[in-house]
Amino acid sequence: MKKIQNLSLRIWQKSCLSKALEVYQNGQKNFMCVAAPGAGKTRFSASLAKSLLDANYIDFVLCFAPSVNVQGSIQETFSNILNDRFDGRIGTKGLVITYQGIQYAYQELAHVIKNYRALIISDEIHHCASGVSSTSNQWGQLLVSLISEGNPLTLTLSGTPWRSDSTKIALQSYSGEPQKLDTDFVYGLGHAVRDKVCRRPSLILLDNSSIDVQEGSETHKFSSIRQAIEAEKLKYSELLTHQDSLSQLMTYAHEELIRIREKHPRAAGLVVASSIDQARRISQFIITNFNESSIVVSYDQIDAHENIRDFQSSEIDWIVSIGMVSEGTDIPRLQVCAYLSNVRTELYFRQVLGRILRIDQKTDEPCSMIAFAEPKLIEYSERINQDLPEDSMRIKVIEQQTLIKTADSNTSTTQSPEKNGFMTLKTTSSNHTHSFDRLHDIASEASYSVKMAFGKDSYRTTILSL
Repeated sequence: MKKIQNLSLRIWQKSCLSKALEVYQNGQKNFMCVAAPGAGKTRFSASLAKSLLDANYIDFVLCFAPSVNVQGSIQETFSNILNDRFDGRIGTKGLVITYQGIQYAYQELAHVIKNYRALIISDEIHHCASGVSSTSNQWGQLLVSLISEGNPLTLTLSGTPWRSDSTKIALQSYSGEPQKLDTDFVYGLGHAVRDKVCRRPSLILLDNSSIDVQEGSETHKFSSIRQAIEAEKLKYSELLTHQDSLSQLMTYAHEELIRIREKHPRAAGLVVASSIDQARRISQFIITNFNESSIVVSYDQIDAHENIRDFQSSEIDWIVSIGMVSEGTDIPRLQVCAYLSNVRTELYFRQVLGRILRIDQKTDEPCSMIAFAEPKLIEYSERINQDLPEDSMRIKVIEQQTLIKTADSNTSTTQSPEKNGFMTLKTTSSNHTHSFDRLHDIASEASYSVKMAFGKDSYRTTILSL
């Protein structure tokens, strides 16, 4: 095989490329690369494809993507690096389609795999489960079946290589007890930040030290969101619709974006909302209260993908998303994210964080993700400093979650500054003492037997910076 050409690769990409070529030459058919979101997995995979094509080791490249947005980004990158179209037409060197599209083009793809030396690249492979027969795992079943039609080389990529349902990932091998994912190359977030490949993120968790929950004639007082949730008097979903707490979080996100724009004027904000209705109202809140522009993109919009592409090069200040801007979407000017999703899995939390990690023009670009100090989100934020947590890629036979209530549960969750690996944990007092307008009736006007009140002068933030 020919030597690696100078493709203007980052150090980690060159190392990974050399390792992949070595693995394939030694007869191994699959190469598993785990790299932080925004680190450049697509450019690495295109460069690997080019090296294999130039060495006459393969004839054709098939790429599979989890969404239409990612599909477009892959096609553009591969076309640039291969200096050719990448649309599957006669004479081209490859094709990229979504996992969902496999079912519609199965026979044509199978013909290519049977008759040509193919490299199959599966992006964000964690979307495809192994060994589970269900409608939700149709992608994994089709992918495994398709590859079995021939004897192709395969490259599997992921920035978050585990599944929330604790099932195995398709095409991957596991070993040990409990079984753990075998990887060929890992480039975690910590390395990417230290190498200035990704932005250094700050995770800002909004809390409140004066929460009153009224049940009938009884009033319960709490000094933190965690305390109220663990006492089962407050639900996370209620935080996402409570007008005062939501207004506070959006105001904090807005002020964070203003601060970042002092040095990075094109910086934009992302809101990951929990419902279409909430997204529209938050967008209107941004327009009315901040006098900034905002666009909503959701899975029910026919032109959502076009709107996302337009936003990338526009001057619109905010994009409010429902299930659209989570992983693989490349919008480098996003530098602030308000996490208001009702999804509380570490997989999704990290995927959303990845949307603001990609460097745009300078290596010192800051980025911030703002969320409520909900117990699980606190845990995920603290685990970010572990890159890929040791137990995240293990298959757990029994998943047990227990709420642990300590004897001193009435104490505040405010923590003193401490060092933890390469993460600094510190607590600061919030300067926000604003009075807020209604968030356009985002909270229902219906009468509830349980009512919540958040002290407007009692908000505080815990900031975790990588």
